[in-house]
Amino acid sequence: MIWILAVFSPLLLLPPMVFPPFRGIVFRYGLWLAPAPALALALGGSDVAPGLFPSLFLETSLHFGSFGRAFLLITTLLWMAAGMYASSYLATNPAKSRFSLFFLLTLCGNLGLTVAQDLASFYTFFALMSFAAYGLVIHEGTPRALRAGRVYLTMTLFGEVMLASAFFYGGLAGGGLTFQAMAPLLPAHDQGTLILALAFAGFGIKAGVIVFHLWLPLAHPAAPIPASAVLSGAMIKAGLLGWLQFFSVDSVADFWGILFACLGLSGALYGVVSGLHQRDPKTILAYSSVSQMGLMTMTLGFALMSGVSAREEIMTGLMVFALVHGLAKGALFLGIGISLATERRSLSGRVVLAGLIFPSLVLAGLPFTAGAAVKGVMKGGVAHLPEVWSGFFSVMLSFSAMGTTLLLSAFVWRVFAAMPHEREKGGAWGMMVAWAGLLGLLWGVFPMVQGWLPVAQIPFEGGLQRIWEGIWPIGLGVFLACLFFKSSFASREWKGLDGFFLETLEQALRSLERRWRASPLCDPSYGRVDLVAWTDRLLQNPILRTSPDKVEQRLMHWHTVGVLLVFLLLGFILLTWAG
Repeated sequence: MIWILAVFSPLLLLPPMVFPPFRGIVFRYGLWLAPAPALALALGGSDVAPGLFPSLFLETSLHFGSFGRAFLLITTLLWMAAGMYASSYLATNPAKSRFSLFFLLTLCGNLGLTVAQDLASFYTFFALMSFAAYGLVIHEGTPRALRAGRVYLTMTLFGEVMLASAFFYGGLAGGGLTFQAMAPLLPAHDQGTLILALAFAGFGIKAGVIVFHLWLPLAHPAAPIPASAVLSGAMIKAGLLGWLQFFSVDSVADFWGILFACLGLSGALYGVVSGLHQRDPKTILAYSSVSQMGLMTMTLGFALMSGVSAREEIMTGLMVFALVHGLAKGALFLGIGISLATERRSLSGRVVLAGLIFPSLVLAGLPFTAGAAVKGVMKGGVAHLPEVWSGFFSVMLSFSAMGTTLLLSAFVWRVFAAMPHEREKGGAWGMMVAWAGLLGLLWGVFPMVQGWLPVAQIPFEGGLQRIWEGIWPIGLGVFLACLFFKSSFASREWKGLDGFFLETLEQALRSLERRWRASPLCDPSYGRVDLVAWTDRLLQNPILRTSPDKVEQRLMHWHTVGVLLVFLLLGFILLTWAG
């Protein structure tokens, strides 16, 4: 039952919240202790037998599979840090009980989907996480948060519809209700391309891949800082996990690998260009997530296009990349709240800035860190690509490292500009412990993951050439950042193509709304269609008024019920015989 406890432990804290005396206890301790059973399972559950529950959903199957353990570790570490941070950051917030409710529901969904290996359970947990996160996005209740919530919920609904179709037809096409039975059979099925396209788009919305990323730069800045940390560090990777479950690297066509690689590279570059012109540090980190998820998408494309011998190494790098990105992005988001309570020129202010610079350099691939190991594996994967793609992507990987440095340099600069000039009340102990914990884990993440990842270990070679390959993109990125902030472009805020698109779409919808309100079908006094009056007039029709009564009288006769029952049984026997 460790699987049930690990997944549903957040829900066990909801009943005590009904009683006011226990709400404060749940908020203070429950938010960061709820993921503890799942963390214990991720760290020491390699020998735990799979959890099979025939009566739950459609034969729920809970186990790690090929990728679940890595994703469960990412999820639990980030949610535990975010819960500890929130217990101090929102301690005086009057809506902290509401935050706790949506926090625990979203956590349950996120934990469940990482270990769910059957279609019904995975989709149920994924939907729970997606819709419960809406409460985290709009928590502040400001117009900015409500607008972000509308965009997030709209795109989530589109994604859920596509995923529901992909899961339903995938289960029929795959001949089973588990990913292990379905994924290898999809590429050869007649409708396999359509099913994979639906899964690609549905999970692409959650992963923030370019074109489907419109919600991300709005939702991350609008949510409270601890919610932004898990949105960017853990929940966004649910889309990546969904891709890994649907797209079997051993049988999928090369077309999908090319699509993943090209869209991923486009997102990596677009995130840098758009984020560079933002002033809000959280918005910069949101675009950084678009860029980093683009790199993960590109890495998955490398695995789909490579031969069998290289796939294991590339998938290892992808797992470590996801873990490193989650810890680094969580540390960057949590560091924003601490920086706003720290004097700019003080010693503690310099320590905070150093704590923000370190994860930025790790993401950029600083030598002798896990980020450098990830970059090395990605470059190794490029070498196994067809010659027509190898040279191009090899060059673009170096430019992506430079772009990451450039964008995160802009982030550190914006944080420094937003820090107060006078000494403020420092961050509470929960905020400091959570942030320091993520930084410590990020420092030691590479030796930690080498021992337990269920794939080949990552080669980590030193040498001057490898060091130089890791340093020159970072140095060039810092140099370009200095030039950028000395130019006039630094004072201009560009909304990006997605911002212009959303504003144009919202203006078009408001125009349609005004036209609708001015139409004869709309009640001018209330500004809406008077459906009640329209229904009353419709029911005054003599035919419609008498027909329901006559039908009900007919149904009350026993012989009518008997005839209907006979036809029902005959239909059931016919369908059973035909099947």
